[in-house]
Amino acid sequence: MIAAKALSDGLEESAALNYRRELTMKEMRRGVLVAPLFIYLTAIFVVPIVLMLIRSVEDPEVSRALPNTATLIQAWDGEGLPSAQVFAALAADVKQAALDRTLGQAGNRLNYAIPGFQSLLMKTGQKISDAPAVDATDALVQIDQRWKDARYWLALRDASSKYSLFYFRTALGFSTSEPATEGRGLYLDVLVRTLWMTLVVTSACVVLGYPLSYFLANAPERLRNRLILFVLLPFWTSLLVRTTAWFVLLQKHGLINDTGMFLGLWSQPLELIYNRFAVYVAMTHVMLPFMVLPLYSVMLKIPKTYLNAAATLGAHPVRTFWEVYLPLSVPGLSAGVLLVFIITLGFYITPALLGGPADQMLSYYIAQNASNFGNWGLAAALSVLLLAVVGAVILLFGRLGATATTREA
Repeated sequence: MIAAKALSDGLEESAALNYRRELTMKEMRRGVLVAPLFIYLTAIFVVPIVLMLIRSVEDPEVSRALPNTATLIQAWDGEGLPSAQVFAALAADVKQAALDRTLGQAGNRLNYAIPGFQSLLMKTGQKISDAPAVDATDALVQIDQRWKDARYWLALRDASSKYSLFYFRTALGFSTSEPATEGRGLYLDVLVRTLWMTLVVTSACVVLGYPLSYFLANAPERLRNRLILFVLLPFWTSLLVRTTAWFVLLQKHGLINDTGMFLGLWSQPLELIYNRFAVYVAMTHVMLPFMVLPLYSVMLKIPKTYLNAAATLGAHPVRTFWEVYLPLSVPGLSAGVLLVFIITLGFYITPALLGGPADQMLSYYIAQNASNFGNWGLAAALSVLLLAVVGAVILLFGRLGATATTREA
């Protein structure tokens, strides 16, 4: 009896061990299948974002070129002028940086804070060796009177750390080294403009996409399959080609203006391009399929028996739509709005080709700072701001979705 029980316990333990081993093998197989996607996302998505976050706060140019000055000036309280020791450290650092050819990098960074700082630093580097062997304060002031201006020293102090929020302050319109001037809040205005243009395009896609999705979902199957091809057709064409097509249509002597003048609708060519109207039209055309497809997929699954039941109970068609159909289509509407809003935030080509200077979105200035000006720090800071807006929108939609689910429950 005891031997039989021991045998039974042994078999159960062996079966449990085999079961755990089988589960482990399944998990390993799943891990092997998911690993390529995980590596791809890490290399292409996560790593660039982390590097962008680091670059947005990285500020090493001044501390690398002027190390002694960067160390000493951090103890300055910002009142009056720094001590003679700081002047002497700057004179020595500038002389050495001119020999090491690193002075230009520091000057370029300081020029972002105060225009003209680079020329001051380069001038000082050229003449510091010829300055008489007197007090460093007098030597620097003799080279250029701007060394008596505390604003330049404040900018030097703000740039002395290896990591700072300078680029974020610039992006948001704040500065501690220079008083507010016209254009200081440029990027904040651009961010607000980007959000507004994105909201307008998203609203236009809702107004146009909802009726179209409703028509497709309720059309006969044969007609529906043919019409859905026209919705998918833009995906088969490059974004640049679609934008260029609108350029041809909207230009001064394009098809729309020529047709309107031929029909006598207007006598002079209308200004349909290089303005906000052209940007809205082209962006709405590009983004409309991203609104239609989520809506269409949800509307297609709404049981028609619900609408028939509401009609049988005497509900007016408008009330039936408002209280039955619309709530059931909200998941598709939310997905479409979120998709269109996030993608539209990063538009670059369409506003650049069809819009004017006042119609450019934040992505244009990110590309401009990175490629034209070489200001990777500011480009990274603007990218982080755009990423933060996307994250805020996703969180907002998540909260709204959770609230709606709670109310339904």
